Amino acid sequence: MLKHIFTYIVASAVAFTVACLPLATPVTAKSCDDIKFIFARGSGQSLGANEYQTFKSSLEAELKNLTPSLKASIYELGTNTYGSAKYPAIAPDLIGSFGAKISAGKNFAFGESVKAGETELKSYIDEVSNLCKNTKFVLSGYSQGAMIMSDSIPDLDPDKVIYVATFGDPYLYLPEGFGLFPEACRGENLSNYREFAPNCHTASGVLGSKIPYEPEDWWGKVGLWCNDQDFICGAGLKLSFGSVDEIINTALAAGHLNYVSDGHFDSAAKKIIEKIKEAFDVGAVKNRIAGNRDTVFLFDRTSSMAPYIDKYKQEASKLAKETIQLGGRVSLYIYGDLDDSIPAVERITDFGASLSDFNDGLNSIITSEGGDEKESLLHALLTVMNEQNWRAGATKSIVVLTDSGFLSPDRDGTTLEQVVKRSLEIDPVNVYVIDSDNNLETRYSKLVNLTNGQIFDSSTSYLSATNYLLERPAANFPLTRYEGIVGSSMTFSVNATGEIISYEWDTNFDGVFDSTTTTPTISKTYSTESSGYLQVKATDSSGKFSTASVPVEIVSYLEVSPSLNNISMDASTNSAKINYQLGKNTSFVLVSVNGNPLGITTEQNLEITDLDDPSIITLTPISANGMSGQAISLNFGDPAPSSKTTSRNATTDSSTSNNPVTSSTTSNSSTTSNITANDTANNTATENIKILAPNSGKH
Repeated sequence: MLKHIFTYIVASAVAFTVACLPLATPVTAKSCDDIKFIFARGSGQSLGANEYQTFKSSLEAELKNLTPSLKASIYELGTNTYGSAKYPAIAPDLIGSFGAKISAGKNFAFGESVKAGETELKSYIDEVSNLCKNTKFVLSGYSQGAMIMSDSIPDLDPDKVIYVATFGDPYLYLPEGFGLFPEACRGENLSNYREFAPNCHTASGVLGSKIPYEPEDWWGKVGLWCNDQDFICGAGLKLSFGSVDEIINTALAAGHLNYVSDGHFDSAAKKIIEKIKEAFDVGAVKNRIAGNRDTVFLFDRTSSMAPYIDKYKQEASKLAKETIQLGGRVSLYIYGDLDDSIPAVERITDFGASLSDFNDGLNSIITSEGGDEKESLLHALLTVMNEQNWRAGATKSIVVLTDSGFLSPDRDGTTLEQVVKRSLEIDPVNVYVIDSDNNLETRYSKLVNLTNGQIFDSSTSYLSATNYLLERPAANFPLTRYEGIVGSSMTFSVNATGEIISYEWDTNFDGVFDSTTTTPTISKTYSTESSGYLQVKATDSSGKFSTASVPVEIVSYLEVSPSLNNISMDASTNSAKINYQLGKNTSFVLVSVNGNPLGITTEQNLEITDLDDPSIITLTPISANGMSGQAISLNFGDPAPSSKTTSRNATTDSSTSNNPVTSSTTSNSSTTSNITANDTANNTATENIKILAPNSGKH
């Protein structure tokens, strides 16, 4: 069984005037901050954990570039008691598999934990505001902490809040993700607050949806991050083989636990800084593009590099320093020839290395004996691309420092086509070459052109490479995949940063840019089935450019959405017996009560005990490959409890109906309820979310 479903996120304290950001002082502090950051951790986590530290560090890196300075600190929910409440971040007891009978009382403490967090949040904001009338707030939360933030928004004053960032929210709501053929998969009607939700089938969190997620008076102040393959917030993953518990254990590790390693706190910090700049009319110290940068330095270590190696080390150190200062990441590799006795490619540092560690790695590089014409660069490039943990949405580069050509195909059979294909799969990785003798342009032109990189000559290599790599525009697609039906219109758009004057598009997936626009959007209708990688090239007013790529698949058929049919419920005192039939493409059912998860079952006859009167029982059908259908909400008791969370609705026997399912039961006598369709709902649609399954331990 999974003891802890929701990972944690914690709050940090930020001051613009110092390198290390202080924690918020008690509300009785004599001086007032310009900004209070409030951060809420997830289930089962202690205060001050890794997500908190990462988010704090990300803010520190961004705040260094702001001028003039502002005074700020951050409070982590659960640190003190406010409004007689202190957020405990309690994890639910159960989210593993179960048989035909389960107690609803197991997760009562989880719901109380959320309520305590909401009470503490509102009370803390009220107390600070009473003493410091001009203080503004930035709110952030992860998993259970995200639930607290999104659920509290209607009770807060939007004029006091600069921004709300949620990560892995079980209350997520993205209406464009509902249906067998979602608008999001066609790139249409993406929600304003969709900062990172790359799975186009993401529609509703595992515990339902907070509707509206961004109220009208909060426009532009809310952003959500839902990692690809995070089933907690409704994204998808291919389910592994094994028992239900093993499937669940795999699921959380695949998406919900990766917000730190995938760089989403870094991205959120950049977004928050932009909002702060708008709110306080402050600017940036440096004129560099604010965006994630992942850069690998790949050194030719063969003996003919001896005359150049020291100069290249100095230049790499300078470029790495500026990249890290702007919140980017660097990694270091060396390479040679597969015929040599030493390894053809060797990793010296990984992404995330400090500048000190990177420079130590540089100093360890020495030239060695080996073949000097030609080197196994294709093998090295493919190895680097496969080994590194590239961040989603980052601008990705490999800088090759060499004095010789490369083997094509390589000695192990690696081809240029394989390298280019892998580059596109990663979104893409642009290859740049620094030419020691200004004689490599002919030999490298095809490689850099196909990966949309560039060659820099030795006389201006540092100045040219640094300016280019740090000042070139940033562009990325909001989705990691587009899906369409033959004959339907597709809309492709990118999020871009920089003074961009043109966008070139490869809409035919052949590597050739066939269309140009002045805006970051293009539409196209495909008349036949096709698939490949769509590319865009964003060019700024100085001629610098960046590219982005994304897979697109156009098909003529659709999967059947999971469903539950012929549902009935017998209600008695504090318990309910529920019967249903699994529809086509349906293997599991996720069960929750009053927004608290109970577990996943393969049973078709359930008995839920220890129910409060009234309660809402929610059943979500899931397919064997991880797709979830529309959830069904059943009312236990009369009247049903009011709930700020609107669950996903489902149809009884049609995967395309837009009618919700409701039920009426009485808790004090045994009654069979009939599930009936109601034509008055306006927030329902057939859902096609690829859903994962969870991991044991604290997360």
